Amino acid sequence: MSDPPVTDSPPAPPVARPDMAAGLRGFVSLDALVRLLLWCGALTAATALLARFGAWPADSLGDASLVQAWHWAWRLAAWILLFNYAYVLELIALRLPIPTPREGRYPITRRRPPLPVLWSCLIAVLTKARYEAPFPGFLVFHVANLPPLSWLMGPIFGPRSRSCYVTDPRIIDPHFVTIGRNVVIGIGATVAGHYQDRDAVVLRRTVIEDDVLIGGHAAIFGGVHLQRGAVIGAGAIVLPETVVGPNEFWGGVPARRLRTLPPLGAASQAT
Repeated sequence: MSDPPVTDSPPAPPVARPDMAAGLRGFVSLDALVRLLLWCGALTAATALLARFGAWPADSLGDASLVQAWHWAWRLAAWILLFNYAYVLELIALRLPIPTPREGRYPITRRRPPLPVLWSCLIAVLTKARYEAPFPGFLVFHVANLPPLSWLMGPIFGPRSRSCYVTDPRIIDPHFVTIGRNVVIGIGATVAGHYQDRDAVVLRRTVIEDDVLIGGHAAIFGGVHLQRGAVIGAGAIVLPETVVGPNEFWGGVPARRLRTLPPLGAASQAT
């Protein structure tokens, strides 16, 4: 008697995903509202402070002489500086009540997003406002990275960094990014503390140790660990959860180890 034919089990029916358009529209609306509130708040604070101390020139700007126009220029410069300080202080104040989400993998197939994803979205709104500040917020980068406000931005807003940058790298998920000393991040580089699968958002801490060099327009995904002296080539994409060893040079898309560099200072000691 022959065995019955083996048949493949029918595939499981697909799980219907909720339409995320409504939630994304809500996110965009919240983003616009927060931008307006930040702009209005900083504008009000800067203008009121100058008026409070009688710092506006009494002369009309329309028929001002060269000297009077110079006085107006300096007052406007002070107003712009006050605006930037007020803007960064608002970012810090709005970040304080938002809980820092826990690391983990969170499904997005449900209609209501998990709370850690919701907290991450709220922080993302503030992070977007941090990097896309309105006029006259062109000094936000400088104010946020120089004392005294840098002492608040690091612990409260993030990232926790012991380095200073000449350009303003895009560090999204700043609450999940830790940066050591003497780290150089090239222009246009992006460092993230998350990555997204088809059906889940994964929140993972990204650690960059001392003396790391990240080339311009490189992308570092969540969960990456760059150990001391590592070098990431320009335009490289370091995939999630990747560990780059000490003094390793990685490049390409996706990034892979190309060679191991001598320890820092070895070449100068040899000469």
